[in-house]
Amino acid sequence: MRVMITGATGFVGYHTAQALLAEGHEVSLLVRSVDKMLTLFGEDRVQQVVRGDVTDAAQVARALDGCDAVVHSAAMVSTHAADAERVWRTNVEGTRLVIGGAVERGIDRVIHVSSVTALYDPQAETLTEDSPPGRARNAYGRSKVACEEYVRGLQAEGAAVQITYPAQVIGPDDPGLTEPHQGLQLLLKGIIPITSSGTQYVDVRDIAEVHRRLLESPAPSNRYVLGGHYLDWREVAESLQAVTGRRLLTVPMPGLAARLSGRVYDRLSGRLPVDLPFGLEAMEYATRWVPLDNSRVERELAFCFRPLQDSLYDTLRWLYDAGHISRRQAGRVIEPK
Repeated sequence: MRVMITGATGFVGYHTAQALLAEGHEVSLLVRSVDKMLTLFGEDRVQQVVRGDVTDAAQVARALDGCDAVVHSAAMVSTHAADAERVWRTNVEGTRLVIGGAVERGIDRVIHVSSVTALYDPQAETLTEDSPPGRARNAYGRSKVACEEYVRGLQAEGAAVQITYPAQVIGPDDPGLTEPHQGLQLLLKGIIPITSSGTQYVDVRDIAEVHRRLLESPAPSNRYVLGGHYLDWREVAESLQAVTGRRLLTVPMPGLAARLSGRVYDRLSGRLPVDLPFGLEAMEYATRWVPLDNSRVERELAFCFRPLQDSLYDTLRWLYDAGHISRRQAGRVIEPK
């Protein structure tokens, strides 16, 4: 089976491609940087590489040629107002060209990698595959909701498209440094705010495995929440302490105070030398996270998420090996397992 993958130089797309290659499948990659692709995959493992953008209809068509399946994981993630138009074009037009193009060709193994943002409703008790599209305030969130509505429309018309919704994705071998990893970096500095709600971590290798299973056993269109493990913030602190063997300081912080600090950060971020996950959107999720219900993927695919402690250990070990955290921050993670 040849699978066309977008976003293969990103975290989820890269691991999905590796999982498929490991099982003997071929991949066709649509990438903006061939050099980055070669660094990640080498010269001999990828069957077809098309240099281009998901908003380029001709390049998307070239990448789709000869393919039996599609995984669309590419997206532009930015909450900066200056990026709003490009975020919308990349995410919405890219989804229409890639997913819509695959459906028009009659490809019946198609996965759209969505996100929690597409379902997020702070008033909900839980989020499931049947939750309505969310309510978003910024351009990125609105673009993901628009993508969700478009792909659900294709499903309603009978297209064989699967949608997956990963939570906060962690794990080793991140081609960049995604926001959940940046968040762990900050927590490992030694102070963990204990605020309302919590967070939910899912291992990127589990996401890749679900994608592989969905492609190898085609079925009518469906949607799958990939929430992994939910923890409140005190449990996050306890889990990091258990993995590292360190004592981390916890500091109570009301949710309102966290969100106000996020609003202030957004106003100052353009003048700061680094971009950190401290904005209002990040604080909204941190203080008003709504747990995702994994029961459908666990039941229908007989899938079991790997233990959180294993994911944290492998993630922190990679962060240390890649130079993103210090020996002190890694604690006993760097000792033989």
